[in-house]
Amino acid sequence: MELKRSEILDKLIFLLLTFTVGIIALVFVHLFFINLEEELDKKTENLTAKVSIGEYIAEDLSLIRSDFYELSTAVTNSKGRKIILNRINEKIDSIEQMLQILQKGGTFTRTIRLNIAGHNTTKKTVVYKSENKNEIPIEAIDLRPKLKQIIAMTKEVEELLDKSDNLLRKDPVSYTRSVKKIKRYYKSTPAFFTRISENNRRLLYEGELALKKLEEQILTQKAGYLKLEILMVIVTITLVITLGYFIAKQIRRTNEELYNQKVSIRSILDAQPNIVIVSDGYSMKDANAALFEYLDKYDNFEEFIKEHQCICDYFEEPDIEHADDYITQNDYDGVVWAEYVFIHPEKVFKVYMKLGRDEYKHFILTVKKKELINEEFIMVISFNDITNEINNQKQLRELNDNLEDMVEEKTKELQDLNENLEQRIKIELDKNRQKDQQMIQQSRFAALGEMIGNIAHQWRQPLSAISSTASGMQLQMQLDIASEKDIEQSYEEIMNYVQFLTQTIEDFRGFFKEDKEKIRFEINEILSKTLKITSATYKDHGIDMIQNNKEDTFYAEGFPSELTQVFLNIFNNAKDALIENKVERKFVVISISQNNETITIEIQDNAGGIPQKVIDKVFDPYFTTKHQSQGTGIGLYMSKDIIEKHMHGKISVQNKKIEIKSVSYSGACFKIELPRV
Repeated sequence: MELKRSEILDKLIFLLLTFTVGIIALVFVHLFFINLEEELDKKTENLTAKVSIGEYIAEDLSLIRSDFYELSTAVTNSKGRKIILNRINEKIDSIEQMLQILQKGGTFTRTIRLNIAGHNTTKKTVVYKSENKNEIPIEAIDLRPKLKQIIAMTKEVEELLDKSDNLLRKDPVSYTRSVKKIKRYYKSTPAFFTRISENNRRLLYEGELALKKLEEQILTQKAGYLKLEILMVIVTITLVITLGYFIAKQIRRTNEELYNQKVSIRSILDAQPNIVIVSDGYSMKDANAALFEYLDKYDNFEEFIKEHQCICDYFEEPDIEHADDYITQNDYDGVVWAEYVFIHPEKVFKVYMKLGRDEYKHFILTVKKKELINEEFIMVISFNDITNEINNQKQLRELNDNLEDMVEEKTKELQDLNENLEQRIKIELDKNRQKDQQMIQQSRFAALGEMIGNIAHQWRQPLSAISSTASGMQLQMQLDIASEKDIEQSYEEIMNYVQFLTQTIEDFRGFFKEDKEKIRFEINEILSKTLKITSATYKDHGIDMIQNNKEDTFYAEGFPSELTQVFLNIFNNAKDALIENKVERKFVVISISQNNETITIEIQDNAGGIPQKVIDKVFDPYFTTKHQSQGTGIGLYMSKDIIEKHMHGKISVQNKKIEIKSVSYSGACFKIELPRV
């Protein structure tokens, strides 16, 4: 579902990007065509500037012609001639400047006279850009030689006028001839100026034709650009709308799939008999209908989530023994409780909740984690109701306690009889022996109750694990998140648990089977079966069992089930001592060695040892260091009887130190010596 939501988000982003790209494309298309039109306008402006420069040249040539006429015919003094000559030179320089601009480009400013009061002149600026600065324009080729010729003609006229002025004072006749010569010279110049003006007008005309042609081309190109721009805008808009339609259609289809999937998942969750909660690791995201079947205050998840962000609000600490595996708070070592359960798969965690008005329930927790995209995840938390199992265990413990009370009562009667043992020893000897046998039998019954508790304890974790594994596998398959490898692994785990249960039955059946005759047996096999019986209890209390065997096989002769009973008595005493003394790191070390005649078995704990004042009494009948509700004093007495009378061995105990993992500990060490066969 998260993947679908991600697809919708991706499509929405793509749709937004499509519209954004479409708008940007339209802007760029418009800017592109504006740029093309500006380039065309610049060409028009440049050609218009060239025509304007040509007009200014024509105007200056006309003024030069007038000044030249005035210089040749009207001016009779040198001062007036200089003024005219300066005007001619200024016009020539102006024309030369404009020719230079036509060749290399530049800016030309012309002052224009106005007959307006208070505003006699105005300035007009022309900017021209040369397309090729190394190429000399036709105007320059045509006019520059003629400008040089005008300069030469002006100098020649000036010389003639100066000469005429001199003749006027000295030789009037020569002066008259000089004036005629000047007039003849001037009459020869109009054709020159006419050719210059015609050439210039021809160039102006060609420029105007080119400008007109260019303007027509620009109008045509602008019309084409406009059509092309409209076409591209239509294509872009059509493409964006088409893509938007298909993307919107896919989003709608995905939304429908998400809705159908949500309905399907909701049906799957509600079909689960266990309470199932979906979380992101911090808060609840959903819960199935089973939760609200337990709750009497809320009818649906929406009502529940308004008042509770976490089901851990209902967690309570149970009033039972060995409640260390119950989750009772929201945070463990800085980790949220669900994550804490997930990262410790080797442990079985339970919770105790008051869901109804006066109804308390025990549940086993199963947490599955599903990785999603963007480094996100969901947790599927299953609560398997084990209230009936817990109640059955409680009843078993009560039965066991009643059995111990019976043993205690009989023990008290025996103690009353023993107070007068010296006076009645001869009379009651046979009766006491029978009582002893009854006590041993009752001890076996007490062991039977304890063994039943061990069976329940031994089966609890595999049964819960099978239930949780099967429930988790079913949920994964219904959510379509289970791979073939996950299913195969779950199946293999369930088969291993079933095999474990089957083997447990065989171990316990062998324990209760009474041996009728002595047989040769291997001690490691008996020890291994005994360890299987106590392994669950030891594991729950965090007790590590360490074996230090110097050889692989150790053969003895006797009754294997009775030796199992001896081992069980010693292991149970060690467990109780470790728990009672609240040892932080609990160990029980088993060492087996042998020589040519004897097999030596040492079983040592690190509970601190037995007080020296009572260590010599631990094998006495009815002696116990435990509370009356926990011990009868028969176990070690019976163990000594089995080892020494039935198996012809020895059993003893002493306090000694032992080094475990480079740390020194002290505790009680039971030593069993058996004949080797």
